[in-house]
Amino acid sequence: MSIIKRFFQKKSAPNNPYQEFWNWFSENEKKFFEIVKDGEKIDEAFFAILSPRLEQLHKGIFFLSGMYDEDIAELILTADGIVKNIVFIEELIEAAPALPNWKITALKQAVDMEDWQIGIEDLIINSPSLSFFPDEYPQYPDEIAITIVYQDYSTEEHGTIVSGIYMFLDNLLGELNAGVQLDQIKIQGPDTSHPDLIPISKLPAYLNWREKEFIEKYESTEIPDDDIPLTTLQATGENEMPLIATINIPLLNWDAKPSFPWVLRLELQYNGQQNDGLPNESDFEILNELEDTLLDNLLDSGLCLYTGRQVGSNVCEFYFTCKNFREPSKKVYELTPEIEQNFKFEYFIYRDKYWRSFEHFRVAF
Repeated sequence: MSIIKRFFQKKSAPNNPYQEFWNWFSENEKKFFEIVKDGEKIDEAFFAILSPRLEQLHKGIFFLSGMYDEDIAELILTADGIVKNIVFIEELIEAAPALPNWKITALKQAVDMEDWQIGIEDLIINSPSLSFFPDEYPQYPDEIAITIVYQDYSTEEHGTIVSGIYMFLDNLLGELNAGVQLDQIKIQGPDTSHPDLIPISKLPAYLNWREKEFIEKYESTEIPDDDIPLTTLQATGENEMPLIATINIPLLNWDAKPSFPWVLRLELQYNGQQNDGLPNESDFEILNELEDTLLDNLLDSGLCLYTGRQVGSNVCEFYFTCKNFREPSKKVYELTPEIEQNFKFEYFIYRDKYWRSFEHFRVAF
């Protein structure tokens, strides 16, 4: 076995970090409950202690807390819109013990917004001020896209309005549905040319119907072969440095792309300054071994398809398309410590039903 192969082997599993966190929380929960109930020193006596514990457990877990009722405090853990972190919050909450003084919740839940409103700067965003209509694109029939109409819209306050409406949607739909059901949102003011408007209160039912229709359409889709040779493409980047991509062109022409609506992109930075921005021989070898490791971890389950990779300008990107976002996020996260021993590393998961982020590869070929 090569040194690199040994390098990417899985290490023995450590102690359960979720259990360790809840053991710590349980030891302090009575004190935390009194702090939340009192409400006077919640930032320094609870939040400032909880935050580094969650950061140590997994980066990107945020939280909200307050009294659920007179006798129960609520702790809500949220991904704050970062989809790849949702699965870790769900797993952490699933491991939570039953605590008589606490309601522990994964992600912000949907609430009835008829009697609630979002106040942001001088704006009020509520159900009476919002409506929507579906946007239909014949070339992208399965894309769930809407335009939201805000009654008091102004171009000068567009950024504030967008922030407020996204907060409203988080509460109306719940954090999970707000992050995974909508493919595209536009926001505008009233216009006599737009279609008939639908009350914003009907948006959850509309999205559930569209999502159900979409799932039923693709539930029996046959997965294409994964042994098709990749095509090599060469180009020059904006910085005049070479770019080399190896891409599964037949896959990009597949007519069932929406059945794998999530894109997983891994970004690794290497030192290519002495090689026109391309990896040196040693880095190329490690990247090839990493590619094999990723294929072993992501393709065997049938949840992901390999689209290809691109190297150049001191960056290597690996591309996968996936059925969902949970398992790919977990598998890549498990490899992160080993990858970071050689490269500065980040990964992203986003919804792209028609793989438009890869269109430039298909057009180039």
